[in-house]
Amino acid sequence: MWYLNQLAGEFLLSRVDFVSERKLAGCGRVALSIFLMLCFSVGRNGATEPTVTDPALVDMGRRTEELQQLRFGMFICWSFSTFSGMEWTRDIESVDFFQASGCDTDQWCRTAKESGMGYILFLTKHHDGFCLWDTQTTDRKVTESPLGIDVLAQLRESCDKYGIKLALYFSEGEWRWPGPRQQNGGGLKPEMKKSQLKELLTQYGPIQYIWFDHAIGTGGLPHDETTAWCKQLQPECFIGFNHGDQASADIRLGERGRPGPLDDQTAAGPHMRDAPGSKYRLAEFTYPIQPSRPKGAKWFYSHPDNDDVCLSAEKIYADYLGAEKYGNIYSLDIGPMPDGQLRPIDVATLLKVGQYVRGEIKPPPLPISQGQSSSASSVWQLNQNYGPRAAFDGDPSTRWGAEEDSRSGWLAVDLGQPITIDHAVIDEGDWDRVRRFELQFLQHDQWKTVSGGTTLGPNKELKFEPVQSQHFRLNILEAKDVPTIHEFTLW
Repeated sequence: MWYLNQLAGEFLLSRVDFVSERKLAGCGRVALSIFLMLCFSVGRNGATEPTVTDPALVDMGRRTEELQQLRFGMFICWSFSTFSGMEWTRDIESVDFFQASGCDTDQWCRTAKESGMGYILFLTKHHDGFCLWDTQTTDRKVTESPLGIDVLAQLRESCDKYGIKLALYFSEGEWRWPGPRQQNGGGLKPEMKKSQLKELLTQYGPIQYIWFDHAIGTGGLPHDETTAWCKQLQPECFIGFNHGDQASADIRLGERGRPGPLDDQTAAGPHMRDAPGSKYRLAEFTYPIQPSRPKGAKWFYSHPDNDDVCLSAEKIYADYLGAEKYGNIYSLDIGPMPDGQLRPIDVATLLKVGQYVRGEIKPPPLPISQGQSSSASSVWQLNQNYGPRAAFDGDPSTRWGAEEDSRSGWLAVDLGQPITIDHAVIDEGDWDRVRRFELQFLQHDQWKTVSGGTTLGPNKELKFEPVQSQHFRLNILEAKDVPTIHEFTLW
C-alpha cells in the first residue's frame, strides 16, 4: 500500500489524465480505475485527499531527504496586511478590506521555478483570521471578498502545472476567538483550529510541511495535539512551530533565521528562545526579501516608497549555498502587490538568483570579512542573536547591539591571516545613533586609525590607502543611544 500511495501522490502532482507507462506499464483502463479508487479520493476543490495511514509507518528518513532536496522556496504572504501597510492588522470587520484586483499564481510559480526554487510556502491565515481558502468554518474568507477566488485552490493548480511542491503557513490562534486571552491577545477555539486544518490537509493535495505561527498562542490546541491531529490527516507532512513547545516538531523553523547546523539553536533566529525538540529532522529558515525600512510592513507588500528596495541576488544566493551546506531549507518571503503579482524588482532579483543556481553567471566575490571570527565590546542583554557575528553574516536584517545603556563600543573581526584592505562598508541602517567613530587595524599590538567620521547611517563607504592586517575594528567613540550595526564589511 505504501508504494501505491507514493504512485498516487506522483499522479496527483502531475495533474494529468493518465499515469505514465513507466510507472504503470501494462495497466489497462480497468486496472487503472481500480488503482485510483484504492489510492485516493477527490476533494471538493478538485485536489486529491491523501489516504490516511499509520504515522508510525512513514519512512521519516526518506521524507527528510525529499524536503532537503527542495532546498529553496518562496514564502508568499498576502492578506489584510497587504492593504494596511502594517505587519499585524487588527480590528478589521469586513472581508471587503481585502481589495485584491487580481491573483496571478502562475506568475508566482513560474518565477519560483525559474529561480531554482522547489516549493512555495503559502500563508493560509494570519492572526486576523482571514482565510485564503474556501473554508466552510467561517465567512471570513477570500471567496467572500471582492476577489471571490479560492486562492489556495488556484495556487495548488499552478504548483502542479510548474512542478512546484506546496507547504502552508497557519496562525494557530486568532484575535477574534473567544475565551481567556493568550499571548498577544489570542483567543481559544480548538475545534475550529482542528476543522480548518482538516480542510487544508484533506482538500488541497499533498502538503510538504506546515509552518505554525505561535505568536498569539496555540488557539487552545497544544502543540503535541496539533502535531498528532495533522499526522492523522497527512502522516508524511512535517510539522514545525516558530516558537513555543518544540517537543513534537519534525522541523525547526527559523523566523528571521540563518543557515546553520541542526544542533545550533541560535540559527533559528531571535524568536526561537525555546529548548530544541528531540524529534527535529531538519531546519528551515526564512526572512523577507525586503530589508527593514521605516515605512510599511516587512513580510507583506510594504509601501510604494519601498518598491525599489530589495535584498541583493548575491545575498540570497549566499544563503542558498548556506542552506545547501547545512542541509537546511530556505524560505524567502515575498509579498505580492495588491494586484496579485510579485513586485518587478523581486522577480528580476530572483531570476538572477536562478542564473547563479544554474551556473549561468558567476557570482561576485563575497566581502573578505563575511563569516570570519568576530568579537565585540559587549552584547545586548547577552543575547547572541545580537552578537558580533550578526554584523559579519551578510544579512542586513540581523545586527550587532552593544549592552544596555552604553553609548560607545567596538566591533572587531579576525580575518585569519594578514590581508590587504583598502575600503570598508558599514551599515547602521536607519538607527542614526553613531556620532563619532574610527576604523582601525592592529599593527604591532597597537590599534591604528585609517579612517573615521561623525555619522554612519545606511551603507557608509570608507576608502583609504591600502593597509595589511589580520585584525580590524570599528571603534564607536560616541553614540546618542546603544550602538547597533547591521553589517560591517571589508574589501
